[in-house]
Amino acid sequence: MTDWKAAFTATFGAPASAVSARIWAEVYGDEYPAELDTYSFVTRTDLRRIAAEARLEPGGLLADIGCGRGGPGLWVAARTYATLTGIDIAATALASARRRAEAMDVEATEFRVGDFEDTGLDDASFDAVMSVDALLFAPDKRRACEEFARILAPGGRLLVTTWDFDGQPVNRPPQVADHRPLLEAAGFDVLSYEETPDWRARQRRTVELSLERLEELAAESGDDPSRLRASLEQTLRNQDLMTRRVLMIASRHESSV
Repeated sequence: MTDWKAAFTATFGAPASAVSARIWAEVYGDEYPAELDTYSFVTRTDLRRIAAEARLEPGGLLADIGCGRGGPGLWVAARTYATLTGIDIAATALASARRRAEAMDVEATEFRVGDFEDTGLDDASFDAVMSVDALLFAPDKRRACEEFARILAPGGRLLVTTWDFDGQPVNRPPQVADHRPLLEAAGFDVLSYEETPDWRARQRRTVELSLERLEELAAESGDDPSRLRASLEQTLRNQDLMTRRVLMIASRHESSV
């Protein structure tokens, strides 16, 4: 199994791919938040929904778990006037997030090393918790949901985009067919569990275009083209096991762990 901390530390330590950015802009059009330098399939529609459903008051406390370079969490914090804490396993990602916070002029921010099972955050300390396309990499989804519940104040909102699977993808942590039982067992009321629009076609087209522009991507990154091709082809096979990309909205209730 991949050492994901090492893998993401290397990924976020390298320059962002200009070739990939052009591919994503071609596939997603106006829905692509290019200015955020995202490492996910998040759309502007996703971000607007997360910001609205977080129900944050100005100065409210927002955590972004698996925040990467910080763009989505900073976007939501800027629009809700929230105080943001970003958590990620890769220190290189957090360094980029701090620079992005300065560039976006979002002052009330903190970025710290942590993971889905141990965020290092205090009990019942956040009004909302978000996570964009990162829960896929949590090794234990049950414990991740319990950690979400632990750091949320009663009545606080959880907003997560992730995928359900009908099989186990290669070289990924264990996946689940439905996250709702895990959320409910952790002490959440599931308010919405919606499949995001056009997710499958967009994801597949992104990988197909990456294969078409393989040589350009390999030259940019220094990767071996045959190795990169094998990785992209495996990504397509893993995508075939996905049943839906969901935006989960849940509320922590009083009996949470």
